[in-house]
Formats: sequence, C-alpha cells, structure tokens
Amino acid sequence: MRPTIVQFFKSYNFTKGLLISCAAFSAIAICYFFLNMTIGAGAALGVLLISASDIPGNKKHHLNGMLISLLLAITSFIIIHYTMPHVYLLVISLAVLVFINSYISVYGFRASLVAFSGLLAISLSFAHPLSGMDIWYNALYIIGGGMWYLLLSQLVGKLRTQQYSDQLLTECMELTSSYLKTRVASIAAKNRENALNKQLALQNEINEKHETLRAILLHQRQRSGGMYSKRKQLMLFIELIDIHEFAVANPLHYKKYDMGSQGFKKAVDEIAIAMNAIANRLQILSNRNLHQQKGMAPMSINELIVNCKMAIEKFKQEVDVKRYREEILQLRNLLDYTEKQHQKVTIIKRILTGTLTDEISERLKNRDRLKFITPQDYSPKLLLENLTLKSPIFKHSLRLVVTVLAGYLIGTFFSLQNAYWIILTIIVIMRPGYVLTKDRSQQRIIGTLIGGAIAVGIVLLTNNIFVYMGITFVAMTLAFTFVQQNYKASAVFITLTIVFVYAMLSPNTLGIIQFRVVDTLVGAILASVANLLLWPTWEKESIQSLIMEAIATNKAYLEEAKAFYHDKTELKTSYKLSRKQTFIAIGNLHAGFQRMTQEPKWQQQNLNRLYEIVVTLNSLLSATASMGTYIQIHHTTDASEYFDAYMNSIIDKLTYCEAIIHKRDFTPQNEPDLNQAKNRLAEIYNNLSAQRNEEIDAGQHAIKDELREQLKEVRIISEQLEWLYALCQNLHAGIKKYMEGL
Repeated sequence: MRPTIVQFFKSYNFTKGLLISCAAFSAIAICYFFLNMTIGAGAALGVLLISASDIPGNKKHHLNGMLISLLLAITSFIIIHYTMPHVYLLVISLAVLVFINSYISVYGFRASLVAFSGLLAISLSFAHPLSGMDIWYNALYIIGGGMWYLLLSQLVGKLRTQQYSDQLLTECMELTSSYLKTRVASIAAKNRENALNKQLALQNEINEKHETLRAILLHQRQRSGGMYSKRKQLMLFIELIDIHEFAVANPLHYKKYDMGSQGFKKAVDEIAIAMNAIANRLQILSNRNLHQQKGMAPMSINELIVNCKMAIEKFKQEVDVKRYREEILQLRNLLDYTEKQHQKVTIIKRILTGTLTDEISERLKNRDRLKFITPQDYSPKLLLENLTLKSPIFKHSLRLVVTVLAGYLIGTFFSLQNAYWIILTIIVIMRPGYVLTKDRSQQRIIGTLIGGAIAVGIVLLTNNIFVYMGITFVAMTLAFTFVQQNYKASAVFITLTIVFVYAMLSPNTLGIIQFRVVDTLVGAILASVANLLLWPTWEKESIQSLIMEAIATNKAYLEEAKAFYHDKTELKTSYKLSRKQTFIAIGNLHAGFQRMTQEPKWQQQNLNRLYEIVVTLNSLLSATASMGTYIQIHHTTDASEYFDAYMNSIIDKLTYCEAIIHKRDFTPQNEPDLNQAKNRLAEIYNNLSAQRNEEIDAGQHAIKDELREQLKEVRIISEQLEWLYALCQNLHAGIKKYMEGL
C-alpha cells in the first residue's frame, strides 16, 4: 500500500495537477497582495486555459501548441464578449467559434487539447459577462496567467518530461507483465475466449503506450544525444517491445496442448510456472523493487528453468522418442522461448541497476529510429479533405455546434443560474464516437452527484473560509491528476473545486450545489441524445477499413519475415516497422470491435462474423510473429523453394481477402502446388527423423545439437506454414460470409 501511495505522489499526473493548482493559487495570491483580485481571477483563468494543452513530446510542438491554445482562447473570449449584447450575433459567433475550435482536432491528439482550450474559453466567457475596455483588460490578465503557467512549466519541463516517460515505461512494464500472465493462464483455461479478449484488450493498451513512448524517447534521443537517463529509458523500451513480440509469438498451440499426452501436459505446466515467475519478476521491476523476492516464486527463475529441463528429460525417458518426437520438439521450442524471455527481463534489471554493457549500448546507434515515430500531418489540405460528412471530426464539429446552441437556449429560456455549466458539460463530455460520449456522460453524472453529496456534508459541518480554500486547492490538484486516468474521480473533485470557489464568494452554497447538479444533468443528457441522433458516427462505417489495414500490414509483415529467412545477417528496420504497424492495426481493429459491441443493437452488423475475423487476424499476427521470432533466436538453414511456395500462397490468400472487401476480382498469377511443398517438407523431416532413429537404435542416445536444431526447424517451420495457410483460409471464408451478410 505504501509504495503505491508514494508512486502516486511521484507520478507525472500528480505533478501536473500540483503545478496547475500552484500556478493558479500563486497568481491569485500575488495579485491579491500587490494588485487586485480581479486581475488574479483573470490570471487563474489563463492558467486553466493554457494548461489543457500542456502535454510532453516534441519540444517545438509542445511550446507552439500551448501558445496557439492561448491565442485561440483569447480570440474566442473577446469575440463572445463583444457579441454577447446582440443575441443574433452571439448565436452566429458561438456556432462559428465552436465549429472552428472543435474542427482543429483533425490534426491529432495534441490539436484536440489545443482545441479544448478554445472551447473552454467560450463556455467560461458566460460566467462573468464584461463590456467595454474590461474585455481587453481581462484578456491581458488571461494572457498574463497563461504566460505565468508557461514559465513555471518550462522551469520544471525536464523533470516533468522525465516523469512522464518514466510513468509510461512503468505502465508499459505492468501491462506487459499482465499480458504475459494472460498467455500463461490461457494454456489450461477452460474459457479461452475470455482469456483471448483480455489479451486483445491488453495488447491494444500496450500498443498505445508504445506509440506514445516512441514519440517521446526516439525524438529526444535524436535531439539531446547520449544523455544517460534517456539512453536508459530507450534501452528499457527496446527490451519491452521484444518481450511483447515474443509473448505474442508464444509458440504453443493450445489445441495441441489439449490433445497432448499427460506427460507432455505436465512438462508444459512446469514451463508455465517458470513463465509466470518471469511475468512476476517484470511486475516487481516495474515498481523498481529490484531486490524484492516475495511473490515472485518459491525459488529463483534459474531453478525453475532447470526444473523445466528436467521435466522434458523425464518425459523423454518415459516415452518412445520415435513416437513422441513432435511433442519433445514443441517442449524444447517452448523452453527456448521461456529462456529468451528470462534473458530479456534480466537485461531490464541490469538496465535499471546501471550495469550496462557495450553490447546493449550498441543497439542505440540505429540511425533509422525516427522512422518509428508516426508523424502528424499539419498540412492545410487536411482541413479541406475532412469537409465531408464521411469525416467523424466534421460530423462531431457540427453536432457540437447544435448541442452547444441548444444548451445555451435552454439555459437562457429557463433563466437557469450558472447556465454556462450546461455548455461546459457538453464541451467536456462530447466526443466523436457514441460509446465514449455515453461513458463520459455516465461518469460525469455519477462524479457530480458524489461530489455534490460530499460538498453538502462539508458545508453542513463548517463554513470556515480557510477550510474551503484548503479543500479547493486539494480538490483542484486531484481533479487535474485524475482527468486522463479516471474521469469519474476527476468529476468528483471538479465539482468540489467549483462548489467551494463559489462558496467563498456566495453564502448560498447549497443552492450552488443544486444548480451544479441540475446543469450537469441537462448537459450530459443533451450530449448523449445528440450523439445518438445528430449525424452519429458508428463503428460499422469504419470497421471495413480497419480490417483492410490489419490485412495489409500483416501481409507486409509476412513478406518481411520471408525476406529475413533468406537473409539472416541483420534484422532490418523495414521488418521492425512492419511489425509495429501490424501490432497497431490489430489493436485498432479490436478497439473498434469493442466499441461496436457497446453501441445500440441495431447498429451491430454481423457481430459474430466480425468477431471471428478479429480473432483470426489476431491469430495470424501471432503466427507471423512466431515465425519471425523463431528465425531470430535460432540458427536456421537456408530457406527452400518449398518455403517460398507456401509463403507466396499465403500472401495470395490475403490479397484475395482484400479483393473481397473491395468487391473486385482476383486471380493469382502463379498458384504453387502446396501438396508438393507440404509433402517435400514432410519428407525432409522424415529423413532427419530416420537418421535420428538409426542413431538411437545404435545406442547413441545423446543427440547432436546440429541434428536437433534441424529437426526442430523443419517441424516448427512446417507447422507454422500450415497454421498460417489454415488461418488465411479461415479469414477468407469469414470475410466472404461477413460481406455477404451486409
């Protein structure tokens, strides 16, 4: 419990929340003692507006994003105030400003945060209407507060960036550990479907962490050279990527486990114990508890691996080797995988303890690292390309305009106190997708009710202004701490912050709580209804493109694995890039499918067929990664023409799947004879087996390493080729049925 609390207070999210609160309160305090509270309130608003876009990354984009967000906020603030006395002009300006600010989100995540600053300024402009020169004075106060926060942010910038990447790495290690455990749990799981769903969800989260870490670590490495802390973080990241790929490429086929002999299952279970211990060790390392032994295993991982080897040897002695050779080879391949994961986790421990070697450091000299960063296109053409109802952002912008206007008119018509809270709730809750908006609406309502109940209890106990100030500071800090990771908790603390800010200004605190709850309910209902009825964005509109992307990237990944089998001198950048893109594409497809399952039933088209496609594509990724990692960690022979024949046929099947989705004809140019390839590979294996049988008959029970590796290679590669081809056939049949059902 104690390490978790310490970790929370050391986290980036808490530091940012504390920075925002300190900046806002210090601005108010400075103005209170040396100027006046009006200036302080404006400066605090400036802090709030610019902090929304404060997220680490590319230093240039980070700084420009914050400055642009402040500019958008000031522009929106001034225009709203000048048009406020004229209802028709106000409605027009409100519509135009909401659309422009929200439409900026086409430029990605950072742009969406910049846009939020402008939208926030629009809603808060209604809090205290101004006129004449007061508008410009308050605009200057807001700029002053924004620049004050910018200054403080830059002063602690390096610390926060280090915290941010450290936190992401910790989360990535925890997720990877959980993923390893789900793979182990799937071996003997009765309900593998649930285990698979957990794996897919974790895989998607890991992909998101990887993408963010690439943008931060690889870019910083390029700009700042070989700083020790950044080298350390980058090396951790590289090892975590490899661990994840090896985990996805887990070479055990679960059906073979189910159909295997009892001795085989016992040996697999022994290996599973070692795998689980490795996952636990990674979990321990994620908390930087480098010397903790409790919870890892009753013995060291090295001892567990020795037990695995003994279990394999025992199984080998108890059975007829000639009959159970395939099971023995599978066990040895599984043991190779486990030992490789143990090596990777050991390297992570050495990185964390600072015992680095030149061999590890050499991995950082790759000049192609920036190719792994997904660049954001900031071309003006992107704005024009999205001016269509096919664009989710364009539809979201239109929807937001209509909903904000409806919220404003409701608040005006019913003369609600603090009616701008309706607009604020709409802006905070509404997202391009139905599911996320629905979830945020529920969390916002629950959080507001809880926050309101807590506020009522505190108000009934005391009306001490110093207590209110302390609660406001703590609540504001926690509100910004949880805003990204737990929106319900954030809503609780946001409500407490707003209530006690007003409680210090007005004696009618209970009335404020009542209006806060009512306005939040109205805003949440409007947002949910609008996302359901106004130009809704459903997952069925984009799911086919996600399937296409998953197929195309997996096909490229297969081609890279094929090329690597031919040329094993070095793992090329193109292989790593194709691997990254495939993992991301499969993660996006699964995330889209999960969102579809939460949409209204009438929008779920062929959900069962779609699930089969998602599972098959994930298995295809696993099979491709399995082949790639096998070639990486074993000394293999030259690729044969029969291997190429199989691979070409597999790639053709995937191309055929793409053609079905595009509704076009496809005819392979040179369709190979797979039976010939399959028979030839089986013949090679049988010849090697016969050679080994002769040695056993002659009393040579100790097998030569070269012969063992050849046997393993032919059997494993042949099985993987057959598995890949079977998966492609299943995918072809599944896509065909799915398209016919539309």
